[in-house]
Amino acid sequence: MVDRAIRKLSNINHSASTSRVLNLNKIFNMHGGEPDYIEKPLFNNRFLNQSIILKHRLRQNELELFEDHRSVVTKIIMPIDRLDLRSGGQYVFLGQRGEDAVLSHFLSDSTSMGASDRKVLAVLDSLPSFDPFLVREHLRRKGIEPAACYFNISAADQRRMLGFVEQEISELAGLSVSGSPRLHESVAALAVKLMSNETAEEMEPLRAAMRMDRISFIDGLFAWKGLLYYKWVLMELNQQLPYVMSELRQIKATGPVAAEMQHYLCVARRRINTSVARNIMVTRKLLDVYDNAYRGLTRGSEPLAFREFLMNAPHFFLELGETLGVLSHVVSYWKFRFKKGAPTQVNAVELNDILMDFDLGLASASTTPAAADGPLQIRTSPRSRSVAAY
Repeated sequence: MVDRAIRKLSNINHSASTSRVLNLNKIFNMHGGEPDYIEKPLFNNRFLNQSIILKHRLRQNELELFEDHRSVVTKIIMPIDRLDLRSGGQYVFLGQRGEDAVLSHFLSDSTSMGASDRKVLAVLDSLPSFDPFLVREHLRRKGIEPAACYFNISAADQRRMLGFVEQEISELAGLSVSGSPRLHESVAALAVKLMSNETAEEMEPLRAAMRMDRISFIDGLFAWKGLLYYKWVLMELNQQLPYVMSELRQIKATGPVAAEMQHYLCVARRRINTSVARNIMVTRKLLDVYDNAYRGLTRGSEPLAFREFLMNAPHFFLELGETLGVLSHVVSYWKFRFKKGAPTQVNAVELNDILMDFDLGLASASTTPAAADGPLQIRTSPRSRSVAAY
C-alpha cells in the first residue's frame, strides 16, 4: 500500500510526538555515519532501519484488514525518498492479513529480515507507546541493546518540555551558581544540555560528587531524563484527563440501545473512571520516589544516594511507560474521535467498542500492588475548559 498523506509525513520530523513515532529515517540521516550506529543498528535490514514506525489509530475502512478487534496498531512506513518525505511512502500494519507478503515485497531488494529483526518488531508491536525509556528497557530485557541514538526524545517534545525541565532542575543549578545574576541563563543552558543528550560541563561537579565514571554518568543522565519525561507527561495528562473523563461520562449513544449493552456502558464508565484514577495514583507514587531522592541531593547533600537511585531507575520505566502510555491513548483517541466544539454523536456499537478498548487497556495497567490503596477522585472541569494539544 502507498501512503501519500504528504503533509503528515513531511512534517513528521518537526511535529511528531516521542510516544507515537519512532522515526528511524531521521535517526539515520542524523547519525548514520557514526561508529556506534553502524556497529549497533536497531534492525539489520537497512530498509527497516530507515523506516518510520508509528502507533496508528485504525480508521473504519481499515478494520477489515485484521481478524481481531483492535483500535491501535503498529504501522511501518517505508519512505519512497528518504531525503524528501513529501514523496510519501509504502506502508504495512503489523498483524494485518498478508503482513509477511507485504513486508517481503518491501524488503525484496534488501537483505532478508532475520529472526533478530522479527524479535525487535514483536517488541515494538507489544508496547503501548514508543517513549524511548520504555522501548530501551523492553529491548534490553530481550538482550537487544542498539546504539544510544535510537532513544532520543523528539525535537517537538524537547521544545515543549524545556520550560518544565528548567523549573525542575533550577534548585540543583542554584547550588553551584547561587547568587549569580545569570542564574536563569545557567539553568536554561543546563536544561538544554540535559535534553540534547550532551554531557554538560556544568554537570561535571555532579559527576565527581557521585563518583561515577563517564559511561555510568551518561547512563545516569539518561535515567534522570526519563524520570523528568514521565513527570512532564503526567503533568500534561493531569491537564487533559478531567475534560476527557467529563466527556466520557456525559456522552450518550444515538439510536436504540439493547438493555445488555446499556448495562455494560454504565459499568464500563464507572470502571474506567476508577482505573484512570488508580493509574494516576500509581504513577504519582512511583515519581514520588524520584522526588524524595532528588530532594536528598539538593537539600540533604546526598549525591551517592541519588547516584544509586539513578542507576536503579530503569526498573521504574516499565511500569511508568506502560501506565502513562495507556492513559495517553485514552486522551489522544478521545480527542481524535470527538473533536472539541463539534457535535458529539456516536452509535451504541461504536461507543461500546471504544469503552471496551479503554476498559481492557486500563485494567492491564492496573495490576500492580501499588494500586491497592483505592482510587483517587478525578476532578472534572467545565465543558468549556481549554485542553492542551497532545
